[in-house]
Amino acid sequence: MPAPIDLTQVRTFIHLYETRSVTATAEALRVSQPTVSYTLGKMRRRFGDDLFVRTARTLVPTGAADQLYEPLRAALEEIDRAVSAAEVFDPSTTGREFTLMLSDFGELSFLPLIVPLLQQRAPNAQLRIRPLVIDAAVDLLVSGEVDLVITSGGIESDRLTRRPFMTMDYAALVATEHPRIRGNRLSAPAFAREHHVSVRGTAGHQGPVNLLKAQNLEDRIKLHLTSYTAVPYVVADSRLIAIVPRHIGTIFEARFAVRVVDLPWSIQPIRVAAYTRRTATAPQRWFLDLVITRLSTERLR
Repeated sequence: MPAPIDLTQVRTFIHLYETRSVTATAEALRVSQPTVSYTLGKMRRRFGDDLFVRTARTLVPTGAADQLYEPLRAALEEIDRAVSAAEVFDPSTTGREFTLMLSDFGELSFLPLIVPLLQQRAPNAQLRIRPLVIDAAVDLLVSGEVDLVITSGGIESDRLTRRPFMTMDYAALVATEHPRIRGNRLSAPAFAREHHVSVRGTAGHQGPVNLLKAQNLEDRIKLHLTSYTAVPYVVADSRLIAIVPRHIGTIFEARFAVRVVDLPWSIQPIRVAAYTRRTATAPQRWFLDLVITRLSTERLR
């Protein structure tokens, strides 16, 4: 009779399959690498298959591992969901560290709203911010290394829960005393005559980049940035125009010598959503609700 399989083995197998790394699996499960190797050895004997073959750079799953992955993942999700539903979580006493993945835009506009509320509701909790890396978000959420991801870049995975909470359009940001731009709306000729800042990051803001390309204005770009952090400083002291999410533009307008003006064309609005794993724990569900409630009802001014 084959040896029984336990949850530790299943969880180790799932992490190995998803990360293709003994080191990453050990870190995610907070065990030693020899422990992961020992657990894998037990599963190999149980199924009579290597399950993973080591190459120079990674672990490659065998055909047997491919067949096992989906049913074991689904079973583990159901167990985690049942266990987490029975959890009792008291935010007023927790000393837990919550990990939130944000873009620079999110750090600027969301953190000033989230941090005070978290301190009020969970005074002993800690908050860790990780930079937004879309390609890594699913694995980090599923492994539990990250509790929540907020982004306008769509993440497609049946292993995550998506909670949209904000839709924003775009506007132009110009210096308050720009000598050639007056009023609250730019005309197409005026927009085309000026020089521009282009922000090309990883958070899903492709609309402004595509607009400049569609209007054949790429040769008018004088500054390329990877985030919005430096935009108000540059725009305030130059004659450059930047296209920004209107929400962040109003934040900059209140703090810098810049102002928001309407664009001559529309850009598809961005839809911001929060993501957590489907089998979220009680603390993760509480944190998700806290963030969504605050960001859905208030805007930083």
